[in-house]
Amino acid sequence: MAASLPNAQMDQRIFKLGLAVETISAYLLCCALADEGHPVTRSGLLQVWNADPDTLDRALADLVERAILETTDPAGEYRISPTSAWRRA
Repeated sequence: MAASLPNAQMDQRIFKLGLAVETISAYLLCCALADEGHPVTRSGLLQVWNADPDTLDRALADLVERAILETTDPAGEYRISPTSAWRRA
């Protein structure tokens, strides 16, 4: 059995919110970047995103609207919010 990472960001509740596949994918990539110690930015996400940039932008906007992500600075860095802060649509 694999040990869980002590600072892992991903929460399984993301799958129960009825979000679009692209939005869930963006969330998972955000979590992966954060877990690896990288800043969660649009440019960083675009390096691993396999769809068009507009789809990523819509997914990020949805995650911010639902308070799953929050912007932390004008440069576009994101922080993953605790599930207690998430809003349902």
